[in-house]
Amino acid sequence: MIFQKISQLSRLSALRVQGLQGHRWVSFLIGCLSCTLVAAQPTGQTVDRIKAAYVFNFAKFVELPASEEKILKMCVVGRDDLNGAMLSLNRRVAQGREIVVRKDVSVDQAKDCGMVFVGESDARLLPLLVRQLGSASVLLVSDARQAMDHGAHLSMVFNDDRVEFDVNLLNLQKSSIKASSQMLKLARVVIR
Repeated sequence: MIFQKISQLSRLSALRVQGLQGHRWVSFLIGCLSCTLVAAQPTGQTVDRIKAAYVFNFAKFVELPASEEKILKMCVVGRDDLNGAMLSLNRRVAQGREIVVRKDVSVDQAKDCGMVFVGESDARLLPLLVRQLGSASVLLVSDARQAMDHGAHLSMVFNDDRVEFDVNLLNLQKSSIKASSQMLKLARVVIR
């Protein structure tokens, strides 16, 4: 549809528009086209919901060590919960376990979780969190730019209007966590 409007706009610009009314019409069309293009760009909230969906899929396609618990504690360390999008994962089921999202979890409490998410605005906590977790079997996910450098297992990046993810296989192995081969194929980068 956007391409049709661009095509229409180029045809109109090829015509010699004369008079003030013609200029207003072209201006109106350009304004509508720019609104359409802006509307096609994902909003911050949409990106956050997509990232939360990725986190849910990580819970489904990463093999956490066996647990007797029927609950998967998904903890948000710090205050960045993707504008509330992480809470949408509450009560969903991954690998037969019900997800319970806990917000504002401290670094000291992270070992009690099955998965930990650290948002971009709380990236300063990553080095401390990685030291605290050590080789514990807790999946560490972040959308911070330097998350992989700080020791995260999985990192989401927003590139060219889409969310992609990187996998640090070495860190996963240190924590006795396995990623499915399907997930590894979809990753943008796999650190081996």
